[in-house]
Amino acid sequence: MNQITKWFEHPLYLWMDRDCFISYSEILPRSCKEDRVRKLLGDFPRISLESIRLHKDGSYSEPEKTVLDNIPDFYEIRMRQQTADQHTGTFRLYLPVEWNGRYMGIAGAGTNNEVDWFTSVTYNVISWPMALKNGYACAVADNDTGIHLDCSWGFDRQGKLEWDHIDAWAFEVLHEMTICSKNMITALYDRPIVASYMHGTSGGGRQVMTEAALFPKDYDGLWADGPAINYLDLQFACLWPIVVECNEGHIVPVSKYQTAYDLIMADPVLRIIPFDSRESCWADFTHGLLNRPTPDGPISRRDLEVMVRTWDGPFTRDGKRMAYGYGPTIRQWPLATGHQLYGYFKRKPDGRLVIMPIAEQSLRWFTGNPGFDIYQCSYEEYERIYTDLRKRFIRYDFNECDFTDFAASGGKLIITHGTGDCVVPYQAAIDYYGRALDRFPSEKIMNRSVRMYMPEFAGHSILDWSGPAVSIANGMMALTLWTEKGKAPDRLPTIQYDFDNDRPFKTGEVNCFHRWTYLKKVQDARKACK
Repeated sequence: MNQITKWFEHPLYLWMDRDCFISYSEILPRSCKEDRVRKLLGDFPRISLESIRLHKDGSYSEPEKTVLDNIPDFYEIRMRQQTADQHTGTFRLYLPVEWNGRYMGIAGAGTNNEVDWFTSVTYNVISWPMALKNGYACAVADNDTGIHLDCSWGFDRQGKLEWDHIDAWAFEVLHEMTICSKNMITALYDRPIVASYMHGTSGGGRQVMTEAALFPKDYDGLWADGPAINYLDLQFACLWPIVVECNEGHIVPVSKYQTAYDLIMADPVLRIIPFDSRESCWADFTHGLLNRPTPDGPISRRDLEVMVRTWDGPFTRDGKRMAYGYGPTIRQWPLATGHQLYGYFKRKPDGRLVIMPIAEQSLRWFTGNPGFDIYQCSYEEYERIYTDLRKRFIRYDFNECDFTDFAASGGKLIITHGTGDCVVPYQAAIDYYGRALDRFPSEKIMNRSVRMYMPEFAGHSILDWSGPAVSIANGMMALTLWTEKGKAPDRLPTIQYDFDNDRPFKTGEVNCFHRWTYLKKVQDARKACK
């Protein structure tokens, strides 16, 4: 087994008991025929068959990627899906010969509908090989968007926006994939599906939440991790540090943010309180940073002005919050030995901050300007764009939070969101949870179907360089028990993992989030600071 694919057999990513797998070695060869599949696709005029292939002996390969060498025998049905006037995406259905009776819809990441199974093996996401290894029939539809953290696909060759393609990404492709896949799986295995599931992180988490709110009968069990909901505000949160540094004309070395982070993490009371420089407890803390020594010299008053403005997040001139900032308790730089995907306090050779590509390009979507340069954006222009977006593009904010129909259909939704998330501000998730709660008679009733867990200081789809988070295996085991046995998880196990040495750094657990308990905890912390 090679160093990439070994993780598909690791306890962090295996959760299904092989005793429930049933062999379909006689049924699938008879059912996976072109004429049979084409007939099944008759109800889906936008989808056409491309090929059917049996992969045997545990191997699978794609150009320029390490060969998968530990995958059970499976059929791959490759189809084409018309997603927009000028776009046809690839839709693939994977059918394991030894099936656990369940379906797994594969979500994407960023603004893409698919995660790259090759590079995501030690990130906290479910890719199609991982689902297959656990015995699921699964599907992925790429919407012709690619697999990299890039959304330039929203523009055509002339630099014009293709809103029908963006609409397909936002609402349509995943739903059609799900309905078609479930229909085909039931027919080709000649038995009903036990339960259908989807897990997604970040942009994939946004897809999960959209499914629960807009298509409540698509899935029985859903898990959204660090979901990129409140999408418009999220873009402005991600780009804010760059706008601040460029407008202030002052670069603060990362070491000064690191020094502040170390100090606040050593304070067990203050670190519980969401950052707001207007609060006296935070004003005292920031004042205490003045002249604090760091490897790049003492923190100056000018440093502090920029740091505080960055931590606060963007406000309009009349004091209305545009988005939550990433306060001093959020690590926005990876450890020296950690994965480099996340952590946006990184510098270009000229000292400027590296831009989060998804946020920059999303802003190019919404301004309609493929050449928009965030480094040249003034505070005034930033506010004007924000105000304009809220009026014209609220459809793409992904703030739907009515899960009452999903609950009525018997569905179960788990939301996990670490308070150390350096991509999606956790405070926005708490606000979202509150809006969802408003649709239910009580939190107790909502928690029969929808639960949120907020691991302290856990990052964004990572288990290594942030606080302990919920692993794929632990989360999926809990979701399966809740969905199929009615055993609701009051708490979930958490783990921080050393992937280099294949051992845990730290383990723990996180309780189910309760809004009143959280608010009281923050209130008590504020009192203790006075």
